[in-house]
Amino acid sequence: MSFQQPPQPAYILHSRPFRDSSLILELLTPGQGRIGCVARGARRDKQRRQQSLQPFSPLLVTLMGRGDLKTLGPVESAGSAYWLRGRAVYGGLYVNELLMRLLPVGESQYQVFAAYQNLLRELNALAGEEADELLAPLRRFELALLAEMGNCPSLDYCAATQGPLEPTAVYRLERETGFVPVHRHDGAAARADEFSGRELLELHRALQGGELASGLLTAARRLSSLLLAPLLGEKPLQSRELFKQVYGKK
Repeated sequence: MSFQQPPQPAYILHSRPFRDSSLILELLTPGQGRIGCVARGARRDKQRRQQSLQPFSPLLVTLMGRGDLKTLGPVESAGSAYWLRGRAVYGGLYVNELLMRLLPVGESQYQVFAAYQNLLRELNALAGEEADELLAPLRRFELALLAEMGNCPSLDYCAATQGPLEPTAVYRLERETGFVPVHRHDGAAARADEFSGRELLELHRALQGGELASGLLTAARRLSSLLLAPLLGEKPLQSRELFKQVYGKK
């Protein structure tokens, strides 16, 4: 008899055809994180696929089987789908691809799941007409994801002094240790991996639930890019390429 798990919340991150009539779905769940399953006959049952097996739709899914690739059982709607518009669609696809690339399989991700739900609510509220609308929600999600994965050092802590950051000081990101003070000669150019204490402390507050002010977006982008680069490697993100094809390089 096939092992059946209790129903659990889920979002679909990715789907691809499998055999003649099925789909392989990659799901994000709170208790098991990223997990793959087979939706048998889903390509044949167009009504089921169109109504429930869509990205950005909160689901309640039942998974069966003990292996890494589960079988999808009953699926119920867990709320209204998020109908992202314009550029916000590509923001959602970008985040789904990030989660596919970065999250390990089968590890609980309660905080990531909650951050993902909050992000979808933010994206759903956007008109999607301007790329700038996406910047604050995406940067905040990137940094929250990196922090949950243990790939973002504490943004209020100096690794050298083992104490709080000073707002007026300048710090350099060292991946293995965290943020360390920088003592630059007058006139020396700032590096991409350097941040003011004020920037880091305000980013820390934003991740604790505060607003990510527009003046912090450049620093947030530099920091997330530095931290994501070694994790993503040389393979480009398809969602970014698709965004460029549709909207150009804005």
